[in-house]
Amino acid sequence: MDKKKDWYHAVKRVVLVSVYAIFVMQLVQFTMPDDIEFNPPFPKAIFGLLYLLFFNLSTEGNLFLDRYLNRKLPWFDNPRKRLIIQLLTILGWSFLSIVIPFTIWYYINGKYLAYPPATVIIFIGAFVLLLGCISISMAMNFFKQWQISLLDAAHYKEERLKAEYKILQNQVNPHFLFNCLNVLISEIKHDPETAISFTRKMSKVYRYVLQSKNYDLISLRKELEFIDSFIFLHKVRIGDALDYSCKVPENFLDKEVPPLTLQILLENAIKHNIANIDQVLHIAIETQGTNQLIVRNSLQLKENIDSTHTGLSNLIKRFELLNQGTLKIEQTETEFIIFIPLIEA
Repeated sequence: MDKKKDWYHAVKRVVLVSVYAIFVMQLVQFTMPDDIEFNPPFPKAIFGLLYLLFFNLSTEGNLFLDRYLNRKLPWFDNPRKRLIIQLLTILGWSFLSIVIPFTIWYYINGKYLAYPPATVIIFIGAFVLLLGCISISMAMNFFKQWQISLLDAAHYKEERLKAEYKILQNQVNPHFLFNCLNVLISEIKHDPETAISFTRKMSKVYRYVLQSKNYDLISLRKELEFIDSFIFLHKVRIGDALDYSCKVPENFLDKEVPPLTLQILLENAIKHNIANIDQVLHIAIETQGTNQLIVRNSLQLKENIDSTHTGLSNLIKRFELLNQGTLKIEQTETEFIIFIPLIEA
């Protein structure tokens, strides 16, 4: 289909240039004095064909060189170098396409090329106008390439961001599974009945983790339902040392967040802070009437905790990739607070 379209444009271009060349010839003949008769040393029909070939060769040659440079030296690889080479090729090819035919014609015509000044000016002006039209065509081609390049860049950026986002989502899963298995092993040893309940909850939770890979965003309602099961798993391990509360109005539940956002934050809070009967770890999720979800936990940091620091940084990166707001962090002497932008469904 593209080749047929190219051929169609080429034929249309040859016809238009030929019509233009005939018009120029008529204009040149009109300016020739009556006492000068044009008698080429070969049939006029052949001269006419060569004359049309001269115009079309100049046009097609420049466009061919433009297409060649598009392949070998695209505009956006090195614009300055391309502009210089483009100008040199136009001037070079135009010079050759004029000088060679006129040199040949000079010798064929008995080394005589004396024409009235008006005729010469009209012919040169017509040829310059043709070059101007060729330059406009090249400029249109440049802007077309520029538009395509921008669209391609936007497409590749979008695909890259999607790929990075999926990688960040996948980084969550092994971490979460590792923690759950550690808890399960401990419960199997000390309380087999609780281990059975824990396994069922873990299955439900991990099903959500696996399904969340298919979504960039998920409703806050589903995320909070998941967190209820997630908190259960940790309460099995640390009991009343963990105090959890959630106060989110109904009208906020249909808003969306990246899947596993709350799991990452709660897991970080539990991992980095002391949680025992003497120092209960308080975790609260609330909205305070704003379009932000607030996750706060009491600050009672463990010492010498081994951390890769990937959880929170990955979450911040996920919000950046989604371009739907910024995760904000505040820390006081007693609390660690995260402000999560809620996204309209």
